[in-house]
Amino acid sequence: MAALPRDIDPGYFRRLEATVLNTPALNPAPQSRTPAAGRLTPPSLAALACLSLALLTGCSGGTSQSVSTAVKDSSSAVATARIALRQDMDGKLTRAAASTSLDDELKEIQTSRSTVLKLSPSTQEDRDTQKQALDVLDQCAAGFTTARAALAGNDGGTPSLPDGDKALADAQDALKQLEDNVGSQ
Repeated sequence: MAALPRDIDPGYFRRLEATVLNTPALNPAPQSRTPAAGRLTPPSLAALACLSLALLTGCSGGTSQSVSTAVKDSSSAVATARIALRQDMDGKLTRAAASTSLDDELKEIQTSRSTVLKLSPSTQEDRDTQKQALDVLDQCAAGFTTARAALAGNDGGTPSLPDGDKALADAQDALKQLEDNVGSQ
C-alpha cells in the first residue's frame, strides 16, 4: 500500500466513510404497492387455483409418458450393449471395455426400472402399463446377466457370446413391442 502524502490527515478516510454511510439518500426508494408477503387476495387465490387445475390436467398421461421415456432409454442401452458385445466377438474391442460397457448400460436399465417402479398410476390401464414395463425391464436385466456371464466366461462354455447377443436381441424385441403398445395408448 502506498504511503499517504504528509498533508492528509490519517483519520480522514474513516470520517468520510462514516459520513457516507450515515447520510440519508436524497430520493428514497418508493414503497411497494403489493400486498404483504404471504397474504393472498381473493383474486390471486382464484388465479392460483386455476393454474393448479390446468397444471394437473396437463399432466394426465404421465404414466405412459414416463414409461415411454424409460423404454427409449432402455432401448438405447440395449443397442449400445449389443454393439459392444459384437465388437468383442469380432476382436475389435477388449474384454475390459466390453464389460465396462455392459455394466454401464445395465445401470441405465436399472435406472429406467426404478423410474417406472416409482410411478403412481391412477387408472387400471396405467397400472397394467407399469406392470408390463417392469416385466420387460426385468427381461432386459436378465439379458444383460446372460451377456455378462458369456463375456466373463468366453471360453466356449455356457452361455456363449452368441447366447448373450441373443438374450440382448430378445430384450430389444420386447422393448420394441412395449414401445408400440405404449405409443398406441
